[in-house]
Amino acid sequence: MKRALVIIVLIVAAIGLLMNLDLVLGMIVNSLIFLLVIAAILYGIYYFFILTEDQRKYKKALRKARRKQRRK
Repeated sequence: MKRALVIIVLIVAAIGLLMNLDLVLGMIVNSLIFLLVIAAILYGIYYFFILTEDQRKYKKALRKARRKQRRK
């Protein structure tokens, strides 16, 4: 009797999860997009307002050198 009750509860929970899966996945995607936008904004603030012009040039040259090294 207990085993049947546990199986029924698990089946109802699985059905409920499947019915709300689109809502849950939508919330997860919205959260990820929000986090990516916030991260991009913070990086932009860091790159344009905190780094000096020389530091930006150094980072750009470093990226270019790494790309060049990967091609070889």
